[in-house]
Parts: sequence; structure tokens; C-alpha cells
Amino acid sequence: MELVTFDEAWARLAGHLPDPGEEQVSSWDRDEPRWLARDVTAAVDLPPFSRSMMDGYAIHEADLHATSPLAVVGDVRAGDAPTMSVSPGQVVRVRTGAPVPPRTAAVVRQEWVEAEGDAIRLLRPVPQGESVQPQGDDARRGDVIARTGQLLDGQTQAVLRAAGVHTVWCRRRLTAAILATGSELVARPESAAHVERGRVFAATDAFLRSTLCALGMDVIAVEHCVDDRHAILMAVERLTSAADLVLITGGASVGDADFARDAISALRSPCPLLFDRVLMRPGSPFLARPTSKGFVFGLSGNPAAAYVQFHALVVPFLLRWLGAHQARPFPLRAVLDRDVRMKPVKHTRVLRGCLRLCGTTLAFHPEDRQSSGSLSGLVSTDAIARMDADEMAQGEVVPVAWTRGWLPSLSLMPIPDTGVAQTVQDG
Repeated sequence: MELVTFDEAWARLAGHLPDPGEEQVSSWDRDEPRWLARDVTAAVDLPPFSRSMMDGYAIHEADLHATSPLAVVGDVRAGDAPTMSVSPGQVVRVRTGAPVPPRTAAVVRQEWVEAEGDAIRLLRPVPQGESVQPQGDDARRGDVIARTGQLLDGQTQAVLRAAGVHTVWCRRRLTAAILATGSELVARPESAAHVERGRVFAATDAFLRSTLCALGMDVIAVEHCVDDRHAILMAVERLTSAADLVLITGGASVGDADFARDAISALRSPCPLLFDRVLMRPGSPFLARPTSKGFVFGLSGNPAAAYVQFHALVVPFLLRWLGAHQARPFPLRAVLDRDVRMKPVKHTRVLRGCLRLCGTTLAFHPEDRQSSGSLSGLVSTDAIARMDADEMAQGEVVPVAWTRGWLPSLSLMPIPDTGVAQTVQDG
């Protein structure tokens, strides 16, 4: 048995990142997130022409301080191509986003003028360049506008579209398969009244699949298998030959019905198991091995423990594999919003809870019950925290990571103040 610390487990994973390869994809209309494999340069200037930033009047340099009426000689709307130049004594009506005519020195806002028939009179002097964004002010053609490793999502797509970029090189989209093992699992909707005593509804594959999809991976299979050694070996061999990533839940420990370790060890791969136990709680039985196609992980059959394993180590590993080079476990810092007291152990503890803004401070609120047997709290859980001591006081800083979606936003709902000091404890 290879027992490693949490930090050693991460170091081994980071040292065995597979090469996902790259492919050229359309950047115009994509639903799933992807990571850029090469820098992207602008195909056109941004903006592609000098444009008005306000509704107003394009004015010549000679008239910036004019006191006499100025004749309105044209009207340019967004999408129009100006057919006239601006001359002294004249202005051209322009709308927000419209290209300004040649020889425009500024755009005088419509609220800075007084209309006099087919002319206007300035109510104040106009600064040179007022309300005009020059061509290429944001980026020039050929400028790098997105770097390798950056996320290609809707925001990046918006920039690339505006810059005339229609195809980009991205990390190849990875495929994933999930194998939930356990004879106790009920793998389809059934009335609870019809479920035999001793059996439980399969739960873990739900959050595994949703997070993998949110990461932009293609989940090609979600399967369930009873605790049969031959069946599990065959399923693992088949799935690891078909998918880049295989997640196995259950059977990661050393019981006589735990076959995930045997199945992973039996795979034909030049690299052995990186580890099969990690000094973390919950989730110490934890298998990881590179495969000929990618990677396989053996997670706990306990949903709460698998949740911690997955978000603490697997998700940052996947983010790096996908191209997010800076991804790492527990990348943020937050303060505890109450005392935490646990049983003395040598393991790294991972607490489930919620992140909230308290004023300008990011605070972590641990769940009341941290036992691996407590699953119902995941309904509101959106983060995990690392704890390397048995006791920590309110206000101490802990490393944290989001778990509710891989690009979560802060929930600004305040935590109810019961007026009673509470301490988080085991169980």
C-alpha cells in the first residue's frame, strides 16, 4: 500500500499530466468551455474604424471653440459608411457606435448643443478627441488578444468575434467515463417502498457527471456494476480504452469485496499506481494511475468522501490537463467564521461548507456535520477548506476552493446570526 500525504499526492499527479493534444475549432459559436492551446492574435483593428462614443455631432478642429452656429450637413448611424467629410463651419450628426466622418476632431454631445433649425450652437468648448474612440485604440491587427491556457468561454468568444477571429487552436476536448461499483446501488428511479433493505440509491455519479460537463468534457458513459471482480475488471479495461478519463467509485479500500484496486492494477500501462491511500480525511482510500489513453481514479464509494476527493485533487488535476496551467488545490484564502474542533489525527482534513462575503472579507462557513456519513448538507455546500490542525479559531485563515460549478460566483446571501456561538465538531 502506497500511503502519501496530500501534498505528495498532488505533486505526483502534477508530475504525470498527460498531453491532451490540440485541435482547431470554431470560436464563433461554442457551448462547452475549452482552453486555448496557442496565443490568438486580432485579425482586424479594435475598433475597426474611429467611432463615436455618444449621440452627438462630429465637429472640425477649427470649430472646437466656435461661438457662431454650425450647419448640420449629414447624419451617420451605426452601420452606415460616411459619405462626407467634416469641414469648418459644419457638423455631421452621428449616433453612438457610428463611424465618424474624415477630419472629425471630436464629437460634441447632443446635450452640449442648442438646436437652431438646421444648425447647432455650442453651449461649451469641446476638447480635442472628445467622445471619439480611434481605430485600433483597443487592439491593433496582429496584437495578442488571448493567451495560451486562457479559457474559451462566452466572454472570450465575444472578444474574438469582435477581433475578426473565427477559428482557434484549443486543447482537445477530453472524454470521460464513470463507473459506479457496488451491489448495494439502485441505479434507476424506483419507489422507495420497492427498494430492498440494505440497498441505497446511486448518488455520486450525479455530481461527478455535472462537474465534468461543466469543465467541457464529453461524458461518454455512466455505468453501474455489482461487486463482481471479473465484471469490474472487464468494465475498467473497456472504459479505459475508450475514454481519456475514467472515474471509479467504490471498491477503493482493502475489503474482500473491493475490486477497484485490482482492476486498476491489472491495466496494461507503463506507469504503476501513483498512490492508493492519501493522508486526508475524509477519503483516505484513493487510487490514481496513468493509463495508455489518459488517467483513471478510484474514489470512495461514500458520496461525501468522493465529493471531497474529487474536488480537492481530481478537479485541479483535470483543469491542468485541460490547459489551465495555474490550477492547483485550494487556490483561495478565507477566514473561518466560527471555531472548528476535530478529533486528533495526522491526516489533512477537508471541510465542506460555504463561502460568503462578510463586508470585504471572504469567509468560510463550515457545515455543522462533517462526518462522511452526512450527505444532505451538499445541497447548500459550495466550497471546501483545508485544515491541517485539529483545532482552529474563528478568524483564522484557511485555504479554500469553490466546488459549486467550476466557475462559481459569490453568493452574497448573509449567514443567519442565531446569536449563539457554535463550534464545528466531528460526527
